[in-house]
Amino acid sequence: MLDFKVMHKLKNMLKIILIFYIFQSFLINKIYADHLKVIFNVNKSYQAEIIIEGYDRKYLFESRNAPLFIMNKKLDDTDKPINIKSIPHIYIGLFAFIDINGDKKFSLDFKGNPSEPYGFSLNPKKNYQDIRYEDLVFDTSVTKEILEININLDDN
Repeated sequence: MLDFKVMHKLKNMLKIILIFYIFQSFLINKIYADHLKVIFNVNKSYQAEIIIEGYDRKYLFESRNAPLFIMNKKLDDTDKPINIKSIPHIYIGLFAFIDINGDKKFSLDFKGNPSEPYGFSLNPKKNYQDIRYEDLVFDTSVTKEILEININLDDN
């Protein structure tokens, strides 16, 4: 038979689990902002996916490591805006590319030029190598309109 101390610890542990569950169920979903909608201006002649990567740190964007999120979307289904859930009051930059070869990675040729169509948030008018994090970053808490990303087909 369980003694009083064990039952008291079990009761406290169940309270903690219940509080954690309530926090997870109700509060975590309220933290995210889903007002960010993205559409793509792209030629749909490719039979591929479009991959969207969101970066919240400059050094992660420059190294293309550990994006904040990655979304895959069929190219046929880009007529409707895509809802992106992000933490509000955070600066992020979006990088999107059409994964023509299906390897889920952005491909570059031997010179370091893109071999797949790509685009950035805020659509900077620069060459791929000249793009900096500051050129594409925006505040998600301020952005209320639908964000358009032009997919660059010129470099391919």
